[in-house]
Parts: sequence; structure tokens; C-alpha cells
Amino acid sequence: MPRLPFVRHLTARQIHRKYRACRHPVEKTRWHAVWLLSRTDEDRTPARVADLVGLSAVTVRDVLHRWNARGPDGLADRRKHNGADPKLTPRQREALFTALRGRPPDGGLWSGPKVARYVRDRWGVTVRPETGWRWLRELGFTLQVPRPSHPRSADPPTRRRWKKTCDAG
Repeated sequence: MPRLPFVRHLTARQIHRKYRACRHPVEKTRWHAVWLLSRTDEDRTPARVADLVGLSAVTVRDVLHRWNARGPDGLADRRKHNGADPKLTPRQREALFTALRGRPPDGGLWSGPKVARYVRDRWGVTVRPETGWRWLRELGFTLQVPRPSHPRSADPPTRRRWKKTCDAG
């Protein structure tokens, strides 16, 4: 395999300073790899550098390609702005928060599936029940489960009524 070239956008000393000053863990590892590749005291291949910094050889070659093409900007963590736009607008989230403070349309208590149905029926946004649960938690709500009623927790007249109902059946 032919050796990949190394474009000297910065000197090895400047790269070392950037590496030492970097606080982002992903970018710091990339700076470290580039610094090792830039040093001329020893001939280092991307595979050897990968072993030293704990990355795969393919990743180090990718970092080197990005360094050669874009210089220091190529080492930036590009995951920062990944992901989709939020499903609900801020106004819709506020309306959902207001709705969650009341009773659900079918009564009972709010749950993830009920939130998902409410959002689908109200704004046409289809989400999984798990997303409904996540929204409940993010908006500060907790799971509300009624306490179980144990027969001995009731007062004596109520227990007698239950007993009559059970004996009649």
C-alpha cells in the first residue's frame, strides 16, 4: 500500500501545542495522532500511530485524509450538529406541558402511549410510546401509579361489603 502524504499545515511544535491545549476528548486524540504523524524523529505509519493512540488504522488514515484536505479544521468533531430537528416546536411543547397538568382525554393517568396518541391526534406527529415516556420525564412528570388496595387496608364495613360480593359470586 502506498504511503499517505502528510501536508504540513502547521509545524510539529504548533501541532503539539494544539494537542496539549485541546480539551475535547475526541479532538485531542486526533491532534495526538496528527502530532505523531508530523514528527520527523521516527518514521511512523498510520497503523503504528493507531496502536499508540488507541484508534484503528482506518480511523487514523481517515483523520490524516481530513487533515490533508482541511488542515486543523478537519480534526473538529463533526458530531455536534448531528440529529434531526425536534418533533415538537417550543409552542407545541408548552401546549403539551399544559395538557399534561390536567387529565388525559380518556381519563386515568398520563402514560407514554397516551402522550404519543395525544400528540398524534392534536398535531399529526407520530412518535413511539417510548418517546411519550421521555417527554413526560423531560417535562418534569413522574410515573403516577395508584396504591394497590389490599382488603385489610379498608375499614370493616367496606371489608364486609367485599366479602358479601365475593361470596355471592
